[in-house]
Amino acid sequence: MGVEKDRPVTRDEVLAGRGSLFDYVRAHVHIRSRGAECPGEPEDLTFVDKTDGFFAAAKLTYRCPRTIEEAEIRYDLFFDLDPRHQGIARIAYGSDEGREQVFRAAARTLQIRRDLGVSDHVRDYLHLGVEHIFTGYDHIAFLFGLLVIAGQAGLRRGFRSVLVVVTAFTLAHSVTLIASALGYIALSTRVVEPAIAISIAWVGIENLRHRAPRHRWLLTFGFGLVHGFGFASVLKEIGLPEKGLLLSLVSFNVGVEAGQLAVVAAVLPLLALCGKAVRVRPWEIAAAAGGVIATFLLFRSFGVSPIPLAGVVFVGAPLTLVLGRRFGYDRVVRLGGSSLIAALALLWFIERILDCQLFGGALG
Repeated sequence: MGVEKDRPVTRDEVLAGRGSLFDYVRAHVHIRSRGAECPGEPEDLTFVDKTDGFFAAAKLTYRCPRTIEEAEIRYDLFFDLDPRHQGIARIAYGSDEGREQVFRAAARTLQIRRDLGVSDHVRDYLHLGVEHIFTGYDHIAFLFGLLVIAGQAGLRRGFRSVLVVVTAFTLAHSVTLIASALGYIALSTRVVEPAIAISIAWVGIENLRHRAPRHRWLLTFGFGLVHGFGFASVLKEIGLPEKGLLLSLVSFNVGVEAGQLAVVAAVLPLLALCGKAVRVRPWEIAAAAGGVIATFLLFRSFGVSPIPLAGVVFVGAPLTLVLGRRFGYDRVVRLGGSSLIAALALLWFIERILDCQLFGGALG
C-alpha cells in the first residue's frame, strides 16, 4: 500500500477551506477591551508570492464596542501545531506609526493603552445610544406600541403626538440613567428587566382597550424612569469613563433619542399610509420611502446590520398595508399589532422572572 507524501497545498485548496481558515484565526486570536470581547469578522483572503510557493494572508476586522483605551491582544495561532512557532505582528494605533511585536509560546499577550479625551467618550456613548435602540428588541417593541396609536392619526398629527411621547420617555430615562450611573440610586436588574417587559405589555394591552389612550405621554414618562435603570445596567457592564462621565451619559441619551426618531421616521409613514381611507398622495409615499432609506443609512453608518429592520419593512410593511387597507387599520394594526406586542412582552416577562430562554433564545 502506497503512502501519500507531504506535498505543497494549492491555492484552490486554501480558497475551498477559507471558512475553516477564518474560524481557526478567530478561535486563536482574541482582542478584549475593558473586559469585553471584540469580535473578529472575516474581510479578505489574498496570496503573497514567494520563491518556493506563496503565503495566504487572511484579513479580519476586530470591532470593539468602544474606542480602545486599554486592550489585550491574545495570540495563540499555531502553537497547538508547533510550540516553537513565533508570530510577528505590527501594531499601529492612532498616530503611532506602529511597532513590531513577537509572540512566542511563553509570551502570547500584548497590552496596549492610549489616553482618550472627553470627545472620544462622548462620541462612543452617542454611538452606543443609537446602537442600543437599533439592537434592543424590547425597546423597539415599546416604541412600536406607541406608533400603533399615532399612525391612525395620520402622518402630521401622528408625528407631533409621538414626538411628545418619545421625548417624555427620553427625559425620564435620562433622569434614572444619570442618577444610577453616578451612584445616587440603584435598582437590581432582577427587578428592572421584568418591569421593562411589563411596561411593554401594558402599552399593548392599553392599545387594545382604547383607540386613543389619554395622557399617554405621562404614562410613558413613568415607564421611561424604569427603562433608564435598564440602560444604566448595560453601560455599567461596558464600563463607565473616568473623564467626561456626565457629558458621556448625556451623549448616550441623545443617541437613544436619535435612534428612536429614526425608527419613527421609518415606521410611522408606513402606518399612516395604512390608515388612510382616501387616495394616497405622492408626497406621503415619498416620505415613507425616505424615512426607510434614511434609517437604513443610519444603521450602516453606525456599523449596525439593517437586516432585521429590512425584514420587517420589506415583508411586514406590504402585508400590513394590504391587510390594513382591506380590513381596516383598527382591526389589523391596532388590535392585531398590539396583541402581538403584548404577547411578546409577556413571554419576555416569563423569561426574565424565571431567568431562562424560551424557544431557544429566538425571542431576543
